[in-house]
Amino acid sequence: MRVMSHADAEAYASGTDDALVRRFAHLPLEKYTPQVVHNLIQGAIADGLRDGTLAVLTISDASSDSFLGSLVFFDVTSGDAEIGYWVAPEHRGRRVSGRALMLAMEIGRKLGLKKLRARTVQNNPASGKVLLGVGFEQVGILCRRLLRLAKPK
Repeated sequence: MRVMSHADAEAYASGTDDALVRRFAHLPLEKYTPQVVHNLIQGAIADGLRDGTLAVLTISDASSDSFLGSLVFFDVTSGDAEIGYWVAPEHRGRRVSGRALMLAMEIGRKLGLKKLRARTVQNNPASGKVLLGVGFEQVGILCRRLLRLAKPK
């Protein structure tokens, strides 16, 4: 896992066109193009990293450093943060998300976060299974569709 770079823009934009990413990833924008991603890297992503309120990270392959997906820390406070993640379709089924979530928990500990939060929809059982598998606990249902999970320290 690493900070997103301009080299990731095309793969990120392509990944966000995937139907499952569009459906489950809670992306703030309707459409991502490589140029939109470049602009975000220079703008909101850089600002968030600088002030500690947002970290859009690249899930990368350990051997090639190639883009596999994205993991985001957002709604960051002094004690907790929410995380979201997605994996590009061609890299699913390789346990990428579980390893990325384990790294995210380690990053959170190093940053002094006491709790990480995540949300997933009930009709995305794979995400819920991964979150529960790495130690998150279901703490409620926000509405009929959203599960709320948390990883206490």
